[in-house]
Amino acid sequence: MTKNLKLKADFNGLFGDVLCLSHADSCLDSNDAMIQLQEGMLVRAYEDDIDDDGNPDELFAEGTVERSPDWLACLGSKWILKIDENGVRHESDQRSPSLNDKSEPDI
Repeated sequence: MTKNLKLKADFNGLFGDVLCLSHADSCLDSNDAMIQLQEGMLVRAYEDDIDDDGNPDELFAEGTVERSPDWLACLGSKWILKIDENGVRHESDQRSPSLNDKSEPDI
């Protein structure tokens, strides 16, 4: 499932398969535009990160925007991302193996 809308997120607000997106009714997208959140939006939430070698390696999750559950709303959260079955991962997890990889396949 492809999500065209890419929202900035703080993955310190990750609780299992729930990611707090905003304490307001909107949040920033990847172009710093303010996006009004709505129930049912399919989005990709991301946070800039780096790998062990210092190279950019975006942390991301995809899923559906929902109103925050009571247990999180009481802490100020208004909107969450209900993360899909693929979970949270790094951009490097999506890259195909290098063409220069000469390792033999397991048989």
